[in-house]
Amino acid sequence: MFDVGFAELLIIFVVALLVIGPEQLPVVARKVGLYIGRLKRSFNNIKQEVEQELEIEAVKAKLKENAMLAEAKELEHELSKTSEELAKTTEQINQADSNTRAQTQTNGQLDQSKH
Repeated sequence: MFDVGFAELLIIFVVALLVIGPEQLPVVARKVGLYIGRLKRSFNNIKQEVEQELEIEAVKAKLKENAMLAEAKELEHELSKTSEELAKTTEQINQADSNTRAQTQTNGQLDQSKH
């Protein structure tokens, strides 16, 4: 965080000793230490909450991606099924058309033989 060396700490201590006085300095130092500890814990808690939220968002994104993949596979299966049905129907229509043409030709030949 802050780059505080020994010289800076010594200056802070001397100024605090002059401003606060030698009787109150231990009490103030203890309170400052407590506040710094609370501040660190608060920052760590916030950091953990943010990391948890990021993990939750990543899991949600993965679940959404998996759901989309499953839906795509289902659509692919339905499309192939529909394609197969369409091919069968086309084959049946072609067979019926062939049968109709053959029957028409047979009828045409019979009509020609009668005349």
